[in-house]
Amino acid sequence: MFLHPARRHWLTLLVLLSVLVFAAPRALAQDGDPAAEPITIGENKVGDLSAETPIAAYAIALGAPQTLDIQALSLSPDFAPALQVYDASGLLLQAAPNSELETVVRIRALTLGAGTYRVEVSSASGQPGQFVLSAQAGEDAPAPVPLAPGETVEGEVTSDETHARYTFMGDETSALLLFVEGEELTGSPVISLKDATTFETLALSGAAVSGVRYRLPPGPAEYLLEVTNSGSIDAQAYRVCVQADTGSGPLCAFGDEVPPTPVIPTPTPIPQQPQPLPPLPSTGACVVASLTGGAVNVRSGPSTQFPPLFQISGNALAPVIGRLADSSWYQVNVNGTIGWISSSVIRIGGQCGSVTVIVPTPTSAATSATVTPTWTPDGITTVTPTWTPNGSATPTATDSGATQTWTPTYTETPAAVATLNFSLPPVYGSAALTSGFVPDPFTVGATGGGPADVSYLGGGCTGYTSSAPTFSVNYTAGAFPLLRFYFIGGGDTAMIINTPGGSYVCVDDSFGTLNPTIDFNSPSNGRYDIWIASFDAGSSIGETLYITEDSANHP
Repeated sequence: MFLHPARRHWLTLLVLLSVLVFAAPRALAQDGDPAAEPITIGENKVGDLSAETPIAAYAIALGAPQTLDIQALSLSPDFAPALQVYDASGLLLQAAPNSELETVVRIRALTLGAGTYRVEVSSASGQPGQFVLSAQAGEDAPAPVPLAPGETVEGEVTSDETHARYTFMGDETSALLLFVEGEELTGSPVISLKDATTFETLALSGAAVSGVRYRLPPGPAEYLLEVTNSGSIDAQAYRVCVQADTGSGPLCAFGDEVPPTPVIPTPTPIPQQPQPLPPLPSTGACVVASLTGGAVNVRSGPSTQFPPLFQISGNALAPVIGRLADSSWYQVNVNGTIGWISSSVIRIGGQCGSVTVIVPTPTSAATSATVTPTWTPDGITTVTPTWTPNGSATPTATDSGATQTWTPTYTETPAAVATLNFSLPPVYGSAALTSGFVPDPFTVGATGGGPADVSYLGGGCTGYTSSAPTFSVNYTAGAFPLLRFYFIGGGDTAMIINTPGGSYVCVDDSFGTLNPTIDFNSPSNGRYDIWIASFDAGSSIGETLYITEDSANHP
């Protein structure tokens, strides 16, 4: 039962007596947080906030699901408390920020599952002070209202009627979309989605967000939606609705619903006028960019006989650090990787007249050499070696009487072998995806092929691709148990993925097609680097890379 503010003087005397008889509490440590002092249901705890200790933390352990009322009462002038409740993982479950700077702040009818929870008291007024914290068993929350698919329910939560609760079942065959919107763009209620059986918090949205959409996986789970007043003295209006993700069945009257896909004739394509490319700077450092807006190869040497190291996208600028004497090739440095770009495929910007002229040195393996000795009158032999534009020859002499015989020896420099390098910038960019992402599937246009023969990875890996990843995804796992990557192209392709754990996964054909598919069940958080490879060396195959959490999507 909460203590009324009018009893403050009586309570202050009680607090002083309790400080004398209570033993020193045992602190519960949290990583990187203030120590959490245990508090039991029905107990009053006295706390003190100061400039050195701006937050007081308490731990409540529940052996079974329970509904709690939590209150903080100020004992000091000009001090207004605020409350926050977190689960064991650090997820904020409920907050009472006390924007009105009242002397009493409460969190009512908070339904929690079994476990340990952290309650923090801070200052809403910015002033230090003393307070009393109490946690009481709350009244049983009202029975939740069932949500029917496609039915929009409107309501409001106030400082007196702080909670509204709704329940609905998951669909066995289809994902669900849940929409919740506050009527005002400011002062929105707090939205929490829980497992109706364990009361585990699955998702939470604070007062700074005026609307949310949750995408829930197929299955028989029962969900509990709680809409809570965020601490405002004004009523906070809202509306909620749930529907099937497929766009079939009853649809919500608001939110970003997914309508059924209409069946319409395929229109005749209208040629698109090419968009003009942005101009390059006329001053500053020398830079180059794609001539047409398409991807451009960056090669290991100033010739098309050298293999591509990676590509720069059509809108990227590459800093120039050197050029050939005739300016037919430019040397660039892209994120620390140095390579060459042909002048036939680029535009040039900046001040390039003073760029260093580079005379390339042959580096490839020697295949043949001819050494032609010439003789000087004083018996000293001058050797003039001639050779193919690669390799080196070192002549050695042997004394066989009146003549000397010169035998050329060769030091072969092996040609550089292209390998996969996940530290290079992805050719077609990257994306950050969180489980439940929409639209599903996520797509990106890409082209496979390149100089790197992936068979060196072993494990049946096959095909040829670029050293840099084709695309990269930073993925945050959630409720969906499947993460699938697949590529649909105009020829025989393979796929290689470097997983967040650092291992490579390869696949060639899938689903009876020449297109690859790689599935991750119970996917991990982290970065997935994807390479699309052509089956034949020297070929390139373009089309679309797909990323999905729906098993119905595949080549």
